[in-house]
Amino acid sequence: MYDNINRLLVVDSDPEVIEQVRRIGADASFSLADAGEPSAFLKLVDEFRPTVIVLDMDLPGSDGVESLRSLASRGCKASIVLMGSADRRVMAATKSIGTSRGLSMTCTITKPIDDARFMQCLMELRQQDRTFSAEDIEQALDRDEFVAFYQPQASLVEGGGWSVDGIEALVRWQHPSFGLVMPDEFIPQAERGGLIGRLTEKVLTQTLTELKGWTEAGIKLRASVNLPPVLVTDLAFPDRVSDLLTQHAVDPSQLSFELTETATMQDPTTSMDILTRLRVKGIGLSIDDFGTGYSSLTRLYQMPFDEMKIDRSLVMNVPGSREANTIVGSLIELAHNLGLHVCTEGVETRAALDLLEVLKSDRCQGFFISRALPPAEIASFIAHWNHQSPASAQKKQFRAVI
Repeated sequence: MYDNINRLLVVDSDPEVIEQVRRIGADASFSLADAGEPSAFLKLVDEFRPTVIVLDMDLPGSDGVESLRSLASRGCKASIVLMGSADRRVMAATKSIGTSRGLSMTCTITKPIDDARFMQCLMELRQQDRTFSAEDIEQALDRDEFVAFYQPQASLVEGGGWSVDGIEALVRWQHPSFGLVMPDEFIPQAERGGLIGRLTEKVLTQTLTELKGWTEAGIKLRASVNLPPVLVTDLAFPDRVSDLLTQHAVDPSQLSFELTETATMQDPTTSMDILTRLRVKGIGLSIDDFGTGYSSLTRLYQMPFDEMKIDRSLVMNVPGSREANTIVGSLIELAHNLGLHVCTEGVETRAALDLLEVLKSDRCQGFFISRALPPAEIASFIAHWNHQSPASAQKKQFRAVI
């Protein structure tokens, strides 16, 4: 069975925490076991053979460092998730100790546990006993099994605060046997099988349909759709997009495409042609994952982008790291000097969102705002967020380190 190869052991003395972890683990298709004290924990490591261990930093009679030492002595190969309410530096030091002992240290989860953050962690750690062929994906496309979920994006409001006025479309596979399948399980095969263009246009069509409905309901949003390299070399693509916008009565300014700079490298001349035509039609273009990989500054002003999207790997360390603050602040300033808007990904805490306001990021997205939602939940989420979002004056003030 699929869930039998994913075995989650939670080690914590708090029954409420154990119940919360078990609930989320079950939703992520893990088999589950729990222990509240060191001897039971080590016995289960040997007998249950977990693939993931969620380890509390402060067990009765033992601490996280001692537990990691015991796991290392057993040659444990499980992915280890540290959990606790300890100081961030203590958690980081403990994680470093585990890594130095040859353990597979992965996420760190602070208490109280954020369900969405923990679920993302588990989804990334799942082992898969299933593979999908290009034929499977093609049949799923024919059966309309791929659906778009939408992660809300918040824009900085003049005078302070954030208002949700945008979404990023993220594809999911509603599989008849496996349930909701995440994109990392099928996107690579779709690319290899030459189906990624068709899949992208399916997501684009769904997104424009939803945008039309939301607009008619009085909710005007800007939607971002990821653009694969194959469509950046398809000269007919801009016209197809224009036809879809007309068909769904969606204003071009409500649509933006996100693409990495590597997507433009295969055929720069053709890519420039296509991207410029999209911009002429009033469609936005965002350079995605900026701050990772090559990140050519030259491409920022040569290509007709209107937005820089700063990668979550940098933003997740804001505001706890002076270095991350400096880099993110400098990138925001660079983008603004080039006439670009900025969207920062990976916002997972109130403190990060508040500092990004000080740094003047134009837009933000991340689990603190919301996970990706099915379309039916978007309108109510936006109404709740925009009504409940605290006033700027109530926020803790941060000094930007630039």
